[in-house]
Amino acid sequence: MQRVYNLRAEFPRQFWIIFGGTLINSTGSGMVFPFITLYLRQRLNVSMTYVGVILMFWSVSALVGQIVGGSFTDRFGRKRLMVVSLASNAIMLALFGFADSFVVAAIVVSITGFVNALYQPARDAMIADLVASDKRPQAYGLIRVVANLGIAIGPAIGGFLAAQSYLITFLSSASATFTYFLITTFLMRETKPNTPAHHATDAAPGNLMTVLRDTRFVVFCIGGICCTILAGQMMAVLPVYMKDQFGLGETYFGWVMTTNAAMVVFLQLPITRVTRKIPRLFLTATGALLYALGVGSVALGSAFPHFIAAMVVYTFGEMILVPTSTAITADLAPADLRGRYMGMLGLTWSVGFGIGPVVGGLISDHLAPIALWPLTALSGVFAAIIFLAITRFTPIRAPRAATTF
Repeated sequence: MQRVYNLRAEFPRQFWIIFGGTLINSTGSGMVFPFITLYLRQRLNVSMTYVGVILMFWSVSALVGQIVGGSFTDRFGRKRLMVVSLASNAIMLALFGFADSFVVAAIVVSITGFVNALYQPARDAMIADLVASDKRPQAYGLIRVVANLGIAIGPAIGGFLAAQSYLITFLSSASATFTYFLITTFLMRETKPNTPAHHATDAAPGNLMTVLRDTRFVVFCIGGICCTILAGQMMAVLPVYMKDQFGLGETYFGWVMTTNAAMVVFLQLPITRVTRKIPRLFLTATGALLYALGVGSVALGSAFPHFIAAMVVYTFGEMILVPTSTAITADLAPADLRGRYMGMLGLTWSVGFGIGPVVGGLISDHLAPIALWPLTALSGVFAAIIFLAITRFTPIRAPRAATTF
C-alpha cells in the first residue's frame, strides 16, 4: 500500500483523473474495436479487400483528425478538444451499430476516425503539460497500463455481447465514452501553457511546417508507420484469418486480445523500469524487431495456443516501443507545439493502420492468406533499420531538462 501511495504522490491529481477516465473509455473501446473487421465482413458480406478499404477510410479521416487535432490543441486548448472528441465519438459509436451497407459503413467509419483522432494529441499534450520530462515515460506507461486493463476487460464483454447482438455492443461502448466525456467536462481543468507561438504562421490550424522541418523526427515517424502496419495485421486482419482459416471465432480472438492487454497491465511498468537507462532509439529498434517476429510467427500457427504465443511476442515489442516513442515525442516538442508533435506521432499510427489492413487484405485475397504474415513482417525489420540509422547518423538529443535518449 505504501508503494501505491508513493506512486500516487508522484503525479498530480488531474493525471489520475485522466487515468480513471481512460479505464472507462478503453473498456468501451475494447468491446467493439477488436471485432470491427468481423462485424463489417458478416454485416456487409464483402471480401477482406473491401473490409481493408473501409478501414483505410477510417485511417485517412484519422490522419486529417490528427493534423487538425494537433493544431487545434495548441490553439484552443487540450480540454476543449478532448470534450469535442469524446462527445462526437459517443454519438458515432451508437450510429455504427446501424450501418447496413458499404456506403453507410464508409461514412460512419470516416466520421468516427476523424473525431476519435482529435483526442490523442490533446490528451498526450495535457500529460506533457502536467508531468516533468524525467517522469513522462512512466506516466505514458501508466496510461498504457490502464488503457490495456480496459482493453483486457472490454473484449471479454464485447465477445459475449457480440454473440448476442452487435447493436447492444456498440451502444454499450458509446455509453462508456459518454461517461468519460462527463468526467472530462466537469472534473478537468485546462493545462495549455501561456507561451507565445513558436512562429507566427504556426497559429494557423493544420500548419505542421515546423514539425516537418524537424527531419530527424519525420524519419522517426516513418519508422513508426512501418511498425503500425504490423499492428494493423494483428488487430484487424488476425481475427478474420483465425475465423476463416481455422474456425476460431470472436470469443477466441477476444482472448487473444485479452492476453495482449493483460501483459501490458502486469508487465508494462516493470519493463519501463528495467529499460529506463537504455538509449531510447535502441529500444524502439528492439521493439520493431519483436513486432516483426510476432507477426511473422502467425504463419506457423494452426491452433489457438499458437496465436496466443504470437501475440505474446508482439506484445513485448509493443510494451517497449509505444511508451518510448511517446516520451521521445514529448521531449522533442517545444511547449507551444506539443499538440502538433503529438498529432504527427498519432498521424503515423493512422497512416500505418490504414495501409496495414489493405496490404494484408490484398495479399490474402490475391496471393495466399498465410503469405501475408512473413511478407508484412519485413516492415518491422525495415523500421528497426531506420531507428538504428537515426542513432548512427543523426542522433536525437533531448532539449534542456529532458532525459537523454
